[in-house]
Amino acid sequence: MIKNNLFRTYVFYLFLFNIALFFAYSFSYFESQIFIDNFQDLNLSRLEIFLIINLLTSFIYFLIDYVFQVNDKITMFVSVYITSFVSIIGFMWLIKFINLSRFFLLINFLTFILSIFVFTRLDRKKSNDIYITFDKNLAGQNESFIFTDFNNFPQDFIKIVFEQLNSNNLKGLLFHEHAFKSLGFENIVELANFLGVDIFILQDKKFKLLHSSSSLNNILKNFLDVVILILFSPIFLFLIIIFSVLVFLFDGTPIFYTQDRVGIKGRQFKIFKFRTMKKIKLTPEQIEELNEKSKVVFKSKKDPRITKFGSFLRKSSIDELPQIINILKNEMSFIGPRPPIPEEVLKYEIKHLKRVSVKPGITGLWQVTLRQDNDFDKWVEKDIEYIDNWSIFLDIKIALKTFKEIINLSGD
Repeated sequence: MIKNNLFRTYVFYLFLFNIALFFAYSFSYFESQIFIDNFQDLNLSRLEIFLIINLLTSFIYFLIDYVFQVNDKITMFVSVYITSFVSIIGFMWLIKFINLSRFFLLINFLTFILSIFVFTRLDRKKSNDIYITFDKNLAGQNESFIFTDFNNFPQDFIKIVFEQLNSNNLKGLLFHEHAFKSLGFENIVELANFLGVDIFILQDKKFKLLHSSSSLNNILKNFLDVVILILFSPIFLFLIIIFSVLVFLFDGTPIFYTQDRVGIKGRQFKIFKFRTMKKIKLTPEQIEELNEKSKVVFKSKKDPRITKFGSFLRKSSIDELPQIINILKNEMSFIGPRPPIPEEVLKYEIKHLKRVSVKPGITGLWQVTLRQDNDFDKWVEKDIEYIDNWSIFLDIKIALKTFKEIINLSGD
């Protein structure tokens, strides 16, 4: 089974790789006399060039899989793609094939990144959609409906939401006329908003959205992410390579640091960062003493585990740059509430939960307005303000302010 999955993943990678290859070739070399002359110098046909490139990237694919055993599909694809083209460029330089078009490389890279971006948003993991209902008979007919007793509202409702947040598939609450009338529609809507739970009405076995817990438009959000990626992905890639080398030179390996975080609707994922700390064991008491933030969040400028170069990466926020891979995987957006660690979420009050009702971001509203403020409740208020008042113009405003914060080295 594992070998079959590996082969299917490899075939799909090869498919994306060749789409980018053909697309870039069509734009830059299809009728180019310069490239035809180089083919003649190499004494290779176009088909032979194509087969050599595919054999090279295939060899690199299985080599990386054997050595590093990368479990994540998108991380694997990006790693193999970058290694392949670095190898191809190096080979072309060695044989004096100097007319390799920068335009070809740019189009190829952008096409490959865009194809992965689209794939991760269309390739939805299979899961059963769960709905909460006040109708006990309806819950008994279908295991996708979970009953909550409105006589024990809101305690029973909150308990069920907490349980379902970790099952990754909570779709929303079903409208029930008697329950909504007894409890008050406004009261249910207010609680649903805090918990990030949408309200649906079931008509003729079809779900109709009655109330959305957020004004955030996922289609527009994804479009903005695509635009930013297309415009800046070559720069992002260059910076990731440069700072990977610098982290290695200053602090050695590992270069990257991964940590479990909580994303949209409670879904857990691994976030990527540049490593900024060394391995020093601290007791819970020492950590508590170092903590400069309030309540559930830990932050400390005097943390002895932070390296000198790591301190610069944090102040400049460059340590967050590898989270581009989380955006490609559809786990994060460029802008949104910061993803908390699971231990933090367990300490949340009801009013804090709306933070995980939308896709988290690399930067957000509180990062550009309350960056040095230690009050966790104020952070949550800003995150909820962002969710409730989202617009594409607000995202653009936050993005511009983020650049200002990076230049001012205001991170910690």
